Amino acid sequence: MRAETPATIKPLAELFRPTPKQREFLEAVAEKRFVLYGGAMGGGKSYILRWWLLIYLLQLHEAGIDGAQVGLFCEDYPALEDRHVHRFLAEFPPEIGELRRGATREFRLRPELGGGRILLRNLDDPAKYQSTEFAAIAVDELTKNERRTFDFLRTRLRWPGVAAPRFAAATNPGGVGHGWVKKLWIDRAFPRELASLAGEFAFVPARAEDNPHLTESYYADLQTLPPDLARAYADGRWDIFAGQFFDVWDPARHLVRTEEIRLEAWWPRWISIDWGFAHDSAVYWHAWNGQTVYTYRELVENRLTPRELAFKIAERCEGEKIETVYLSHDAFARKTEEKTAARQMAEIFAERKIAAPQPSDTDRKGGWMLMYQMLREGKWLVADSCRALAACIPALVRDERDIEDVAKTDGDDPADAARYGLKGRFGHAGKSREERMAERVTSADPTVRAIQAQKAVAEEIRRSDCAAGRRPTRRWQVPSQQR
Repeated sequence: MRAETPATIKPLAELFRPTPKQREFLEAVAEKRFVLYGGAMGGGKSYILRWWLLIYLLQLHEAGIDGAQVGLFCEDYPALEDRHVHRFLAEFPPEIGELRRGATREFRLRPELGGGRILLRNLDDPAKYQSTEFAAIAVDELTKNERRTFDFLRTRLRWPGVAAPRFAAATNPGGVGHGWVKKLWIDRAFPRELASLAGEFAFVPARAEDNPHLTESYYADLQTLPPDLARAYADGRWDIFAGQFFDVWDPARHLVRTEEIRLEAWWPRWISIDWGFAHDSAVYWHAWNGQTVYTYRELVENRLTPRELAFKIAERCEGEKIETVYLSHDAFARKTEEKTAARQMAEIFAERKIAAPQPSDTDRKGGWMLMYQMLREGKWLVADSCRALAACIPALVRDERDIEDVAKTDGDDPADAARYGLKGRFGHAGKSREERMAERVTSADPTVRAIQAQKAVAEEIRRSDCAAGRRPTRRWQVPSQQR
């Protein structure tokens, strides 16, 4: 660092005393463009973000770049005020700069230190920064945000003379953005559009016990929280965290090796699809032995037209009898070309003798609860080759506005598709045989009603056979009075 007057540098050296983990973060962000720090409470996350931005501006000043601006973001202004604003007053003396609090908040370095600015902003509407440029961005509690916020902020990373502007964030597990943050920084599972930047991502884990400035009682108190909170807040566990919806998910119990699944020819098989274009289409194949559902195949891909997706599905169904296809209900309304997505897919399926898609069940809460119960009772197993689904299920969080529902998040398409498959097949559980049949026989046309009734009877017999562990009765074996 270029020599400055004792009045500026000496206070900085005395005031800033990073922990070993915080130094590790500073080293990482000096090398990588996208760095995540933390994972547990008490690691000094907010502190290091403030000081990193200050150091970064001083480094730009040394490189001859004065007047640069960087951003420190929280999800809203109350959080920004609580975590940061008053800390600037306590930590940064006037010899370094001054905090300005008006319609907006910023910390401005003294002119002799380059005059750089740390803008303190919120993320309630990221689009308001459409014309703002930053030499660096720091986000506190990144999992409070959806991935599109991260993608938008990346477009604001540019400053004259700065070749590789930096993005750093700190967070705890949980929150609406848990899934996508875990996917990028913890699992390092990058979508195609980010694959070229994979080497620029780094994660520096930090726990309360890594912070020597905390008292022993603080960490001990964290351990007295309920088990899920303790593991999330004290240990920074990304697979178990506060607000997790499927807290019953256990990979050791619910994941099965794909090659160990022995599908019998008589097991009913069906497909469930959450169709999308800009976002992923997620497709799952399911089979039922009368006791347990096996989700045994996965297809997750975006930028596929309905016909392209249908062809890919059909290719993977070679030699299989697929009884039912549950498709997201919006595919029956949305039109591409002159036909709905569902109609286009149905035409391809008809050529390959695959059942035409039927609308998925729209009962979200009922579907999530069914999935939860089946996981808890061990009645739903997922092949380990279904990697997107295995990563998505434990990352889902409760909707803060309705805790019986799952919060809608970027990347939840696999879970939605699986829900369609389980709810569509078993959503009639608890209803009488007559009620289930009445729901299937709906047409006003006598001929169509007769066909629907015949299929409903066959399905009830197959349900009974599978539940008893018997091979299902073939149609020609159904007594004539029941046909």
